[in-house]
This record gives sequence, C-alpha cells and structure tokens, in this order.
Amino acid sequence: MQTISTTDLARPTRHIFLSPHYDDIALSCGGTAALLARAGRTPEIALIFGDHPDPAQPITDFAVAMHRQWGMSAEQVVAGRRSEEQIAALTLGACDRFLPFRDAIYRGSRYTSDDHLFGDTHPDEVGLAGQIIAHIGLERTSPANIRIYAPLAIGGHVDHQHAERAGSLLAERGYTVWYYEDLPYALRPENVDRRRPLLDAALEPRAAVDIERVWTTKVDAIMAYPSQLPTIFEQYVGVRATRLGIEGAMGDYARSMGDGTLAERFWTTG
Repeated sequence: MQTISTTDLARPTRHIFLSPHYDDIALSCGGTAALLARAGRTPEIALIFGDHPDPAQPITDFAVAMHRQWGMSAEQVVAGRRSEEQIAALTLGACDRFLPFRDAIYRGSRYTSDDHLFGDTHPDEVGLAGQIIAHIGLERTSPANIRIYAPLAIGGHVDHQHAERAGSLLAERGYTVWYYEDLPYALRPENVDRRRPLLDAALEPRAAVDIERVWTTKVDAIMAYPSQLPTIFEQYVGVRATRLGIEGAMGDYARSMGDGTLAERFWTTG
C-alpha cells in the first residue's frame, strides 16, 4: 500500500467528499480533509442526506426514537445537526454543500427499523445515485482536475450504499474516486469482511494518508457532534463518549492503518 505525500494528495484542484450524513467525513477521513485545507485546497463536503423532513408527511415512530437518542425534537433536528456540521467543517477547513435529499428515516415507511436501515435499499430508490450526482456540481471542472471521495458502505447503512453507488457511477464516467472506510462501522472487522464481496472486485486498499500532524484537528471535528457521540461511541463502539475514549478507539484503528503511524486508508482500482 502506497503512502501518499501531501503534494500528491493535493494535486487535483477540487476535492469533493460524498458524505451520507452530517458526521461521516470527520469520522472517516477528517484528517485527509484537514491536510488538504493546510495545503491550500478547500475540501468540499457534499452533504447528501441532510434535508428537512417533509412537513406534509408524519414522522415515523422509528424517527421519533432516533430524535430522542439525539436529544432533539423533530423541529430542532436539522438545524441542530447543521450547526454541529458548521463547527466541524470550520475546524477541518472545509465547506459544505447541502444536497436536497432526506435521511432514510424521513423517506416515508421504507426504513422503519434498524433491520431496514442496514438492509437492502428500497426498490423504488434505484435511480437515487444518479440524482445525487446531478446535484454535486461537477459541471464546473474537468474530471481530470477532480478527486471524489466516496464511502465503501461498510456497515451497510442504506444511505451509505447510495453514496457508494454514486461514487461507482462517477468512476465509470472517468472520475478519480478514492473510497474511504466508513467509521465507526469499520472498527468492527466483521463489517469489512461482510462488505467486501459486494464491492467491485478491482477495489483494493492502495493509499494511506499520514494524519499524525492533523490528528488533534480530526478529533476536534469529531467532538463537534455532541448529539451523535453517545450513540456512536457508547452504544455502537462500546467506549465512553469522552475525548479520551474516542481518541483511544479511533487512534487504535488509525495506527493499524498506518503500521503504527496514525493514518487514513483509501481503496482504489488499478
């Protein structure tokens, strides 16, 4: 696996991170985004599934339960999460673009349990990846000058699957796509093993980005999402949602990606 220098990392003029939800870039590749910002690039975070719930459609009991975990009401949730995102993006040196798509829990009765949320995407959403691409704003730049960062959809969340498919479609159209490992899901090795057979057979972990000098910045950005930290780290990872607990879990994984050096790993073809 190749270790990428900052010069090579920043070579394209545009860097677009496909983020299914508000915290995915900080968690999964916030160090890479911070390095790009320090190198004079402005990482663009395409926040895909962050639009407001449809006011004409009732909120499901499943969505209400999620709001309760986050400590927010339905009226507060998008404004609250966007406020967290703004702090995280400023911390990383990134800019956000909010795409007009709703989180899976707000898309009617398609996803009303964890089994649905981490199962197959709904059949009537087959064209959603193409719609995502249409809203990213790629027409302003030649494909040769853009690098796309897309999730591998480790963990199988349906919104991550749609984002991964958008990345794969862009790769088919000639764009350079680096796939990041979805955290916290990738902290469980069985999730990586389960996802791998469903990926393009040519995809392999090929690039490591040394994030030692921006590690504190990455953790600062993760800490900007207080509504999500108990769910992510206490319920899912099994560590305390404190800076110490989060740095411990995330640091162990990052060092395993860099053979002892804090790193973020990306998968590519060829």
